[in-house]
Amino acid sequence: MKTSIIVACMAFFLLSWTALENIIDKLGLGEETARKHILQNIAGDFSGEPISATVEDSGGGGNSERSELKGFRIPSSRLLPDIIKGDKAGAAKELFLYVKEYVSSKDFLAAYQRQRDAAKPVSEPPRLDAATIASLKTSLKEMEANRTKMKADKAPEAAIRQMEQAIVQMKNQIAAQSDPTPNLTRWKKLYPEDAAEVVKNRLNEYLTLAATVDFNAATVGAGKKRKFANPAYEAKSLKWKAIYRAGREVNDATAAFVKQWLKEGIKMGGGSMPLQSKQINTARPESAAAGGEETEETLTTTDRAKGEVKKGLQKIKSKAKKIF
Repeated sequence: MKTSIIVACMAFFLLSWTALENIIDKLGLGEETARKHILQNIAGDFSGEPISATVEDSGGGGNSERSELKGFRIPSSRLLPDIIKGDKAGAAKELFLYVKEYVSSKDFLAAYQRQRDAAKPVSEPPRLDAATIASLKTSLKEMEANRTKMKADKAPEAAIRQMEQAIVQMKNQIAAQSDPTPNLTRWKKLYPEDAAEVVKNRLNEYLTLAATVDFNAATVGAGKKRKFANPAYEAKSLKWKAIYRAGREVNDATAAFVKQWLKEGIKMGGGSMPLQSKQINTARPESAAAGGEETEETLTTTDRAKGEVKKGLQKIKSKAKKIF
C-alpha cells in the first residue's frame, strides 16, 4: 500500500510538471511574460502607471486600437503555428489549467496588489466651468441631430461610426464632470479590492462576448490585408476578433472551462506557484492580432526552480527504488 501511494504521487507530480512546462515552453513565451499578460489582461491595464482617466480611457474611444491596447494585448508566439496543427483544444485546456492555477495562487494575489498600488491615481483632471459644460451639451445635441441626418441620407457606414464614436466621447466628457474624482472612480472599477471580483468580471465578459461571435463570418483578402466581408464585423473590437481567430473548437472548450470555473467559484490565495518553465522568450510582447508594434524583449532564463524540482524527483525515485 505504501509503495502504491508513493508511485501514484510520483506519477501525478510528473504529469503535472510536464503539463505546466510544456504549454509555456511550447508557446515559447517564458512564465514571467505569460504571467504578466495574464495579470494585465485581467485588470484591463497595460500602462504600468497611475490611472489618469481620459475620454478615450473611459470608453469614449470606441473600438479604436489605441484605446483597446491599453487594456488588452496578446503575447505573440512564433511557435504557435506548430501547436495549432495538432490538438488545439487540448493545448487550450492545458493553458486554461495554467491560468487558473496561477490566478488561484498567492503569487497572483501579490502581483495584483503591487499593480493595484502602482495604478492608484495621484491627481485628478481639472474641472470645467458651467459655461463650458453648457457648450458641450449644445454640441452634443447638434452631433446627435447630424447623426440622424447622416443615417437618413444613407451616408457611408464608416462616417456614421466615426460620428457615433465622437458622440460617445462627448457624453463621457460631460458625464465625467459630475464626478469630482474620475481617476479614483476608474481605479476602483479596474482594481477592486477583492481580486476575485475582477477575475469573475473578466470571465463573464468573455462568455458574453464569445456568444456574439459568428465563427462562419466570411473574410476577404489575405495576410495583413485580410478583412471581414461584413463591415459591421470589421468594426468589432480586438477581443471579438481574437475570439473569432481562435475558432469555434478552441472557444467551445474555453467556454466550458470558464463556466465550470465560475460554477466552482473564484478561489484565490491557495498556495505558492514558483516559476517552473524555461524562461526563453521568443515571442513579441504584443501580437499583430492585437495591433501591437513589434519590439525587442530581453531573453531570460530561470532554471533554478526546475533544477530544484529535478533534484526533488531524484530523491523520490531513489527512495522508491529502496522500497521496491
